[in-house]
Amino acid sequence: MKVFARLDLSLADTAIAMYDAKYAYHVWRPVTAIRLGDTHYNPGIVGDPDWTPLLPTAPDPSYPGAHGALSQAAATTLAGFYGAQHQLTVTSKGVTRTFAGFQDAATEAWLSRIWSGQHTSIDNQFGQQLGTQVAEFVAHRL
Repeated sequence: MKVFARLDLSLADTAIAMYDAKYAYHVWRPVTAIRLGDTHYNPGIVGDPDWTPLLPTAPDPSYPGAHGALSQAAATTLAGFYGAQHQLTVTSKGVTRTFAGFQDAATEAWLSRIWSGQHTSIDNQFGQQLGTQVAEFVAHRL
């Protein structure tokens, strides 16, 4: 039961902190930055108004990245219980993926957001940092 309590609390607190940061910083999503790049501060940047990401873009600000934050909070929490190299297999929409550890699964989750055009590496880097910090805070108190 303790694993679920710590995991749920880590994910809930990470979501709260993440959305607080998103609306404190208001960082553009890549689709906005690329399309309107030539309209904001730097005349040397050329925008591409026809650029489209691979997936529909969420309506909230980009920074910090949700997949980075939440998957990292989960990976940090679960690794604390089961070890960093606990192999896991995940099946979604008929595709099965096997990971050597929780961190590998978390990394793939946030990388998918870069590949799909939803986030930048800065969004994900700070999302991961946030998820780690929250999960460690919870682990030391629960």
